[in-house]
Amino acid sequence: MSQQEQLQAEAKKTQELAARCSASETSDNYEFLEVQVDELEAQAQQAFRSRVDFDSLLSKLSGRRPLSPGDIKTLELLIVGDAEYYVKYESELDDWRAQLKRVLEQIANLADSALDVDALMRLRALCREAHEVLADLVFYFDAKERAAKFQTATQGPIDNDGYRFLASIVREMMGAEKT
Repeated sequence: MSQQEQLQAEAKKTQELAARCSASETSDNYEFLEVQVDELEAQAQQAFRSRVDFDSLLSKLSGRRPLSPGDIKTLELLIVGDAEYYVKYESELDDWRAQLKRVLEQIANLADSALDVDALMRLRALCREAHEVLADLVFYFDAKERAAKFQTATQGPIDNDGYRFLASIVREMMGAEKT
């Protein structure tokens, strides 16, 4: 089976598990779906890496030879491509901000009242909800900052330490590809 066919089969399997989750919302079904999404992501990453000329890029980095714009783009995709594409296609940022604002307002209102057992349990539930939204926001802004740092770091010429560092990243990715 070709890599393309494998990815299509994994995507179909993911959709089937998602349908099962919709039909029967259980923690087990969602855990199965989570494992399947991880598998689909791993296969997509492997397919991407199979299309990258690691040897040529590593040769240039090891020899400290100038990199073409295409080489820089390849490095960008290898190092922060996941972050850039996540930020580019994330559509819930405004919803997360609004949800966090709503939860924090509820916490503030609750904190101004008598904190009986019910209020304390509600406060705990609100903290849990805030934590989940904050995790999404932190992940988003971490991805955005990683991409920005790469852009800044590659604006000028690469020094010897930069070549050495980038070569080590490419070697690590080559090792991950072979395992």
